[in-house]
Amino acid sequence: MTARRGSLAVAALAAGAAACAGAKRAPQRHDVEIRAFAFAPAAVPAYPGDTLVFVNHDAVPHTATADNGAWDTGSIAANGTRAVVIPANGVVPYHCAIHTTMTARVDSIK
Repeated sequence: MTARRGSLAVAALAAGAAACAGAKRAPQRHDVEIRAFAFAPAAVPAYPGDTLVFVNHDAVPHTATADNGAWDTGSIAANGTRAVVIPANGVVPYHCAIHTTMTARVDSIK
């Protein structure tokens, strides 16, 4: 490859990377299972605008309540689901307001 062709290839790669960085990312869905009085996965990497869908496989109701109060699913009945949208950046620990030993977190990505 000549120096000029090499420079053109580098320029094209840089332009492509810049275009990707400026592209808007579509919100994603992340399922969180509630099973045996635990959230799985215990840590969910997510972007602001992504949706967490909590699925309760236990025979009793649970909640998913952000420790900072940013969101709360309310009571999720046995075999029920509830969804919340991640509102902001940062690590957000959450818990079940009914069974406070149930904890997990959202690792929100900027």
